[in-house]
Amino acid sequence: MQGEQGGHTPALTELRGRLSAGLAAADLDQTQLAARAGLARTTVSEALSPNKPVPSPRTVAALARALKLPVQELLALQGTAAEESGTVTTHGPGRPIADWEPHSLEVHPAGPSTGSQSDTSMARALPGYVSREHDRALSSAVRDVMAGHSRIVVLVGTSSTGKTRVAMSVVVGGVCR
Repeated sequence: MQGEQGGHTPALTELRGRLSAGLAAADLDQTQLAARAGLARTTVSEALSPNKPVPSPRTVAALARALKLPVQELLALQGTAAEESGTVTTHGPGRPIADWEPHSLEVHPAGPSTGSQSDTSMARALPGYVSREHDRALSSAVRDVMAGHSRIVVLVGTSSTGKTRVAMSVVVGGVCR
């Protein structure tokens, strides 16, 4: 079912309308929104453009959080728009990193295992993160990427030195913790 505006569906038109209204209410321009959402300026522009395809769920969620809009409502609109337009993006390969439980990514306490723990909540607790010297360089690279610049970072270290933990923190939270 194609809508009359730009050949897009009613759900997509409403999604873009709500994002645009949130942008106006926040008194931001698209460049400021991109920085706040941790997205490229082009991604934000295309998400709001009536002539572009349905934005990804990741983009919609980031924009909704940055604009303090109801994330789940906008994701539901995005899903409806993707289904109606025939470009369902919610069933791609894999799953977003934010949907993973840290232990599934093998984030574990540093050092050798002390045996089995009987308390499941203790075993599932995320270990505290200790900031290290290299975190400044990684945080700088993340800020550059969030500003729209390309970067590549390779984390090298022996087992249990925090590589997976810092990578997960950066991808999920956008910052080193």
